[in-house]
Amino acid sequence: MGGVAGFARWVRMGQAAEHKTRTEQNGFSDMTIKHVLRTSAAVLAVALMVSGCKSEGERLSDYLTSGQSFAQQGDHARAVIQFRNALKIDPDHADSRAAIAASFMAQGDIRQAEQEFTLLAERFPETLEFRSKLGEIALISANWRALDRQADAAEAIDAAALDSRALRLAARFRIARSQSNRPLQDEIADEALTLLDIRADHPVLTRIALDNLTSGEKPAAALPVLDAALAVNPHDAKLQLLRIRLLAQTDRADAAETRLMELAALYPNDPQIAGLLVARHMSTGRSDEAEAVLRALADGAPLGDTEMRSVLVRFIQRVRGSEAALTELARLHEEAVETSAATLYTAMDRSIRFDMGDRDGAIAGMTALIAEAGDAPEVGILKVLLARMHDRLGNRPEARRLVADVLSEDTGDVGALKLRATWAIDEERPKQAIVDMRSALSQRPRDSELMTLLAAAHEQDGNRGLALEQLANAAEVSGHAAREAQRYAMALLSEGRETVAVRVLDVAHEAHPQDLDLARTLADLRIARSDWNGVARILATLRQIDTPEALTLRTPVEAAYLLGQGRAGEAVSTFGSMLDADPDRQRAFSRLITGLVSRGDLETARTQLNLALVRRPDDTALRLLDADLAREEGSVDHPERIYRALIAQGQAGDVPVLRLFGLLAGQDRRTDADTVLSAGLATHPTSRPLRLIESNRRQVVGDRAGAIALLESLHAEEPADAIAANNLASLLTEDTSDPDVLRRAARIVAPLQGTMNPAVSDTIGWIAFRRGNAEGALPLLERAARGLPRDPAVHLRLGQVHAALGQAADARATFETVLTLAGQNHPVAQDARALLDALDG
Repeated sequence: MGGVAGFARWVRMGQAAEHKTRTEQNGFSDMTIKHVLRTSAAVLAVALMVSGCKSEGERLSDYLTSGQSFAQQGDHARAVIQFRNALKIDPDHADSRAAIAASFMAQGDIRQAEQEFTLLAERFPETLEFRSKLGEIALISANWRALDRQADAAEAIDAAALDSRALRLAARFRIARSQSNRPLQDEIADEALTLLDIRADHPVLTRIALDNLTSGEKPAAALPVLDAALAVNPHDAKLQLLRIRLLAQTDRADAAETRLMELAALYPNDPQIAGLLVARHMSTGRSDEAEAVLRALADGAPLGDTEMRSVLVRFIQRVRGSEAALTELARLHEEAVETSAATLYTAMDRSIRFDMGDRDGAIAGMTALIAEAGDAPEVGILKVLLARMHDRLGNRPEARRLVADVLSEDTGDVGALKLRATWAIDEERPKQAIVDMRSALSQRPRDSELMTLLAAAHEQDGNRGLALEQLANAAEVSGHAAREAQRYAMALLSEGRETVAVRVLDVAHEAHPQDLDLARTLADLRIARSDWNGVARILATLRQIDTPEALTLRTPVEAAYLLGQGRAGEAVSTFGSMLDADPDRQRAFSRLITGLVSRGDLETARTQLNLALVRRPDDTALRLLDADLAREEGSVDHPERIYRALIAQGQAGDVPVLRLFGLLAGQDRRTDADTVLSAGLATHPTSRPLRLIESNRRQVVGDRAGAIALLESLHAEEPADAIAANNLASLLTEDTSDPDVLRRAARIVAPLQGTMNPAVSDTIGWIAFRRGNAEGALPLLERAARGLPRDPAVHLRLGQVHAALGQAADARATFETVLTLAGQNHPVAQDARALLDALDG
């Protein structure tokens, strides 16, 4: 008779006695009570004695069985506790430690899993299973050196074993992929498919086969591989999710949604499944249902768990606005008052208010919050958030100090590593960024933002293949989120892999059909490929979105679709409806004509525009289009006449002035161009584009004070105008060492940090140099010189940085470049000669 069963009966006896005590009016006699206590004590003693008779081996087996039961139910936290209890009995018990590692992997805690499997591999060096798991972790983490190392170790144990062959194939596949060698990838994947006949759910072989098939021309070919793996392991949620995406891609959206609903019922607390369900609800305009899914996850999480509640807040902010998000945060804070979660909700509140424009208040509030938190565990998160705020305002030294402080306490803090890697990429130190991102990914192997940053670092380091691989991973693990998918698609297009790019965007569009930017990108690609069935699917989705913006996008796509189908008559009707409707629809017609021009179809563009002009010969927008198209066709006189006529008639505001100025300046007719600019400013004195051009003109003619005054006015009116901010900061710091002026210029240009625009890099780099940071200035000015190779002033500034850093040879070469770019009497050339003389002297 088992001790557990006996103890259970004892509990039931106690419950029965308690019930009798409550129901009898006079209660037990003293003797009866003593009898019950004696009986209960005896039963308990027997139970404890029976339990105590178990051997250590039996107890270990019980813990192991209990842990396995929890793991099968998906409760890995409790499973780990039971497995650790087993290890207390036998610290060298391999199965218990392997089970702990497997539970960590199932929870996505790759770092902990790697530590456990490393201990096992060191303790049992001849056991292939542990090397195989470490190789799988290396593959997931994109740690290619570790993958090669584990493949070598596995082969040394048993080269003919399935696990060893799988790891070697994975290492070879990675190299082929980094080299964009598609034939070799296919060959290796075919070997993996053959080996899958031996074990259909082998994780490494399955990954190779799926990676190759889903990135190819026919991703649906991966379905049989998925089905075979799921037949062995039907509860693998990741494989189920991939199957759902592939079903959706093959026009089996109903089957995909049905399976997704089934998975959501099976795994109600899985955030990835919930994310897909939310995307599905959003695709059909059911934002309330989407919010309900996230709210159920958030409400079901423990009170101190902020992760899902943070996701809910971000969703509310995106769908309902910042004020609604702040209201939700206030509610969450009230529920979690006097806990660490309350501190994090307050930090989120400060972060949102910073984005809403309360910069100083948000920074002051976050600083106070950090002081109150002391050495609490969450203080690292707060410091990283504050560092981001300082960085966005141009105070990178303070941001660096905060990040260094966080990393001194925790070298693996993902937020701090991410920010430091971003700076390294910005400063063109890709190898440092790669090290930081690999460290971060070892902890969060499915973080798409980390993968995207690692891709940027690889790209900067000259390793295009690895960059493409990381973008593919980012698109996959994010559920083909819109921005990750677009980045990957653009990279594929640059490689000439248009078909795969379209497929990536297709998947993302299915998941995020209300993302109009994504729809526009995909529509443009499908129209360019004359894929009219694909265009029709996009149109069907756009018709379900009842917003003016969607209508504006849909109309030109519809017109292009009709033209492509040879239905010119219907297209003319669509064009007519565009021309007769609201201004947004008229702009859509302009966009369609512009799209035809960009695709080189000038003939169709001219035909449709002429038909429109017959219908509406006095339409200002059409006349502007006529002039612009004539310029594309190589005409000069015709567009000039149209622009001058529109200016004389006072139509279209400052647009014809700007177009005419550009036309004349492009022909080097500077006097005529300046006359047009002067007249335009007299007519349109508040025009920002014309005033920006005028500020440039003043700078060119030597009126620096006048240019600064005009730019000050423009910046005060619109601080977010990047061109005005950059030009103002550049002029302010052109010839000054005043620390107050330099500090103000840095603050003006701070919101532009991280952009790849070479003119902005030139400004930020020069300000950094003038403030004493020559090392930080160097990569920025090098980038500027690469982006503006014909600008002698940029090269002059770069040369001065080289000289300040003691790089005399580089400085000399750069100054000589200035002399080849600038005329002999140009002030920049004279400065370069003086600096060269100083070097030689």
